[in-house]
Amino acid sequence: MDSITKGQRNLLLFILGIAILVVPIRFFAMDNFGAKKDLESQKNERQTYYNELKAKDANRQQYIEDTEKYTKQYQEVIAKFPSELYQDNTIMYLQGVKDKYKFNFPSVTMGEETLFYTLGSGAAGDVTTTDTTVTTDAATDGTASTDGTVSTDGYNCYSASFPVTYEGDYKDIKDVIDYIKTGDYRMTLDEVTIAFNDQTGKYEGDMTITSYAVNGEDRTTDHADVNVQIGTNNIFGNPTVKSTTSTSAE
Repeated sequence: MDSITKGQRNLLLFILGIAILVVPIRFFAMDNFGAKKDLESQKNERQTYYNELKAKDANRQQYIEDTEKYTKQYQEVIAKFPSELYQDNTIMYLQGVKDKYKFNFPSVTMGEETLFYTLGSGAAGDVTTTDTTVTTDAATDGTASTDGTVSTDGYNCYSASFPVTYEGDYKDIKDVIDYIKTGDYRMTLDEVTIAFNDQTGKYEGDMTITSYAVNGEDRTTDHADVNVQIGTNNIFGNPTVKSTTSTSAE
């Protein structure tokens, strides 16, 4: 093999020099340029966040006062709802309606308690109990609350619909509807049918009432004071009036 010429040698040296310059730039300097760009981007983001915090800090006291005010209002709304939907409370509520308006509920169906929403999390699944049908002349106990476990950090919102049949005067029907809508108990009247019974002279039909509860943290609801006398034939009777029995001679 002939030895390379001086010109070829110079060309090889030139190419080698170019490679020595390009390789460090390609594999080291370019990586540093990318890292520098990332750092500048992070710096800009954190500077923007810092500026936002400084602006909020200038109104710190106002935010504290507003938070306290809205938290209080929030708790006041929550306090309007019971924490549990007890069947005995529902029964005594209906008994109170009967006493106040001389209204009659021949039958009441205790519907399912449903977990429909969790505050702060959104809609939730259902937690239900077994349906229980009672009449106003039958003995009933138990609660509509469920033993199912629902583990959340927020407030759980429950509803329970209970269809009833009713009987009463037309004026009383209007008064009862208004009482349910405007009363302190968190209830809605979802459906009403009405018909006139020409044999009794009363109006009768069906109502579907839904009650609501919010359970969470340390909230509790007491059971109704069902102070019914032992041996009574009607648990819906006035618990303050003793039953009396009269007999007549044949």
